Amino acid sequence: MEVPVHLPSLGEQIDDVVIGRWLKRVGDRIEEGEPLVEVITDKVNVEIVSPVTGSVASILADEGTSVTVDQAVALVEMSDAHAPSAT
Repeated sequence: MEVPVHLPSLGEQIDDVVIGRWLKRVGDRIEEGEPLVEVITDKVNVEIVSPVTGSVASILADEGTSVTVDQAVALVEMSDAHAPSAT
């Protein structure tokens, strides 16, 4: 199952940021809470972490691209061990 990674709210005055640097590439394994991408605001650079353990399935925003709060920036394919079981 693919899980989107959304840009979280980073503060009241921050509506959009620039993708600075991807820390993982498509196909790379990533753990829940591990940094995935660094974004740049007017005041600070922030690392956005993966919400799940798995592998990077798709990158939806290139480096240098402006993205808005709640926009999906990547998809992570959950590993079988961490995917919810179908009942």
